Amino acid sequence: MPPAKLQFKVVNSSGEDPDSPARELHHHSPQSRGWQCPRFAKFPQELTLQLSSPAMLSQIQILSHEHKIASKIEIYVGTLQPGETDYRQCRMKRLGYLSFDSNEKSAFKARELKSVHVNTAAHVMRLVLHKCHINKLNIYNQVGIIAVNVIGEHLNLGGNKALGGAAALARAPREVVDVALDMNVDVVTAEKIREILLKKEAAVAREDYDEAKRLKAGIDKLKVVGMKVAQLEAQKQAAVEMEDYDTAKMLKKDIEHLRST
Repeated sequence: MPPAKLQFKVVNSSGEDPDSPARELHHHSPQSRGWQCPRFAKFPQELTLQLSSPAMLSQIQILSHEHKIASKIEIYVGTLQPGETDYRQCRMKRLGYLSFDSNEKSAFKARELKSVHVNTAAHVMRLVLHKCHINKLNIYNQVGIIAVNVIGEHLNLGGNKALGGAAALARAPREVVDVALDMNVDVVTAEKIREILLKKEAAVAREDYDEAKRLKAGIDKLKVVGMKVAQLEAQKQAAVEMEDYDTAKMLKKDIEHLRST
């Protein structure tokens, strides 16, 4: 089987901002607020993630907040003994760390996405976030993560062999599992794009390049539509929060029209 986005749950954190709790990391969308540490927190801060089942990890992606940026994030992984479910019983090993830019060059408008390729079994992952970059927008000295994406293959019952293998990993289209897709287009469109990406990959494999070209054009069109829908979804959500239901209804119709074209 090709690698997939692995589901996880944040089982422990040093703390969280009430407006950006750790559970925001459980789902990816353009409206995701992500997790932020408490105001004026002590560093380092920690997040512990437990996968739904043991897996062979192939890639880890971390999307940083645009101005609440950790200077460095260490990554630890560990496995549990068969039958054990308590993450606290996990033996952790350090994979390394990721350094993040201060983001001054983008005027704190862009979000830095870091990706690291790995080849390790894991059931639990811990992120250790070190002190924040100081800037005029980060007035409470916080760090924030908009999204964490864990990519890999679930292990079989023996716990020592991935379903699929290295060949399947090499064949998988990168965009199918890339978190950047989820953060740029709405959820419905992202799933449609993933379905077409797999069809395009199959067309290339059988050397049907006309079909691959047609599918690529469809993907490009869906990306444009998906970005527009994501923007309208954000506006609709804001209208609902302000109890402006007439505007929300109008935006809903606009979204439905875009999706039907």
